Amino acid sequence: MAALTFFYMPSKTMLYNFDMQEVVFLPAGYFVLQSDYDAPDGYIKVTYDDLEGYVKADSVQQVDYTPKTKYELTAKFTCDNDGQPVRLRAAPKKSAQVLDVLSDNSTGRFYGAVEGEALIKDAGTDWYYVSAQGKHGYVYYAYVKADEIPPNIIEKEQDQPDVPTDATPQIVEDDGGMPTTAAIIFIVALCIPVPFIMYYLFKKPKND
Repeated sequence: MAALTFFYMPSKTMLYNFDMQEVVFLPAGYFVLQSDYDAPDGYIKVTYDDLEGYVKADSVQQVDYTPKTKYELTAKFTCDNDGQPVRLRAAPKKSAQVLDVLSDNSTGRFYGAVEGEALIKDAGTDWYYVSAQGKHGYVYYAYVKADEIPPNIIEKEQDQPDVPTDATPQIVEDDGGMPTTAAIIFIVALCIPVPFIMYYLFKKPKND
């Protein structure tokens, strides 16, 4: 099996889809896994847990180990729009296709942010890339609350010793085809009468 090649992201790193469109800034301190060598010049084809795409080659650093924590998996978002539903869109802009309508207090996974169109004047242009109800898409940041992505603790994954699939003790046969354990018992049984035989052979007769 070929060794897995991981790349460390020292700062927030843009993930591009296969049409070379920006998807989301992946969090600093985590890793992407090279998935194939087929990529445009200056890019690497990668996976980040359940996301696929390209990253710029000069934005990441190859490592010679498998990290214990590869991706951020814990950050969540919660819809918080004064009781109103939140639209999950295919792109970070108002005109983008609505993929789903999330009810108030709906939750899902939060990957990171990307800049898009301001839905509220002077409120900012951040959109969150999320997954909810089986779909990936964008929600406007002002309509949700998102967890802060925790810093990664860089540790190498420890090698696990090979565990045999069949733990049944094996009996090794000797050259004669008899199991070793049985052979030992047989030899001991043969040896036990010897002292008694020697005693009677060399015993001096009693004088009457």
